[in-house]
Parts: sequence; structure tokens; C-alpha cells
Amino acid sequence: MERVIKTAIVYGGIGAFHYVFRKRFLSMSMDHSNAMQLKGSRRWDFLFYASFGFVVTSSVAIAGVLLVFCYLIVPSVAAMLYADRIGTRLALGWSMGTVVSAIGVYVSLILDLPTGATIVCTFGVVLALMALARPFVKNALA
Repeated sequence: MERVIKTAIVYGGIGAFHYVFRKRFLSMSMDHSNAMQLKGSRRWDFLFYASFGFVVTSSVAIAGVLLVFCYLIVPSVAAMLYADRIGTRLALGWSMGTVVSAIGVYVSLILDLPTGATIVCTFGVVLALMALARPFVKNALA
């Protein structure tokens, strides 16, 4: 229980840091070449990647490299298939991550499979289905 509380405090602090400075981080991400011209931009670039790296390495120690990689990449790729705006991508990515995680845990429970590997496979299957459905969904919306 102590480890869970400690992890929640650390991740909450880093989440708050990213929330407070989200506009600066977002502007650097969207137009990196112009943002790097501003004074102090290298420091902000370093702070972003250092805090992000800390979360990733801490998460790998807790959940494993495949699961962390999957949570970092797959929801973002899936959201980019269907949305152009940042807010919509965030909503789609978070929704996909939540729903697919729940499905993966459920399948793991029902079939008595390792949870992490089942979640990773579930993400892969859902991403493939979303990619296959994309042309039909885009045509229906157009």
C-alpha cells in the first residue's frame, strides 16, 4: 500500500507539472523549430523529457516494458487515425485506453491468461480493427 501511495504522489506531481505548463509544452511540440528560438527553450525541452523519462522508467519497473510501450503508443496511433485536433485525439486515446484495458483484464480473467500480455494483445487486435474500419468510417462521415 505504501508503494501505491508513493507512486500516486510522484505521478500526481508530475501530472500537475505537465498540466501547469501544458501550453508551453504543447507549443514546443507543435512548432519545435520556432519554439527553440525562444530564450530558455532548451531548459523547458529538458524538463519535459526528464519528467517524461522518469515516468516511463518508473512505469517499466512496475508494469513491464511491453505494457508501458503499448499504453504510450497504441492509443495515440488509434486516435490519430480518426481525429485531427488535439482535444479529440486525447479523448479518443483515453477512451480507447480505458475500454481496451478493461476488455483485456476481463479476457485475462475469463481465460486465465497473464494480464499484461493479454492487454497488449487486446490493444493490438483493437488497433488492427480500427485501422481496417477507418476507410469505412471516414467515407460514412464524409
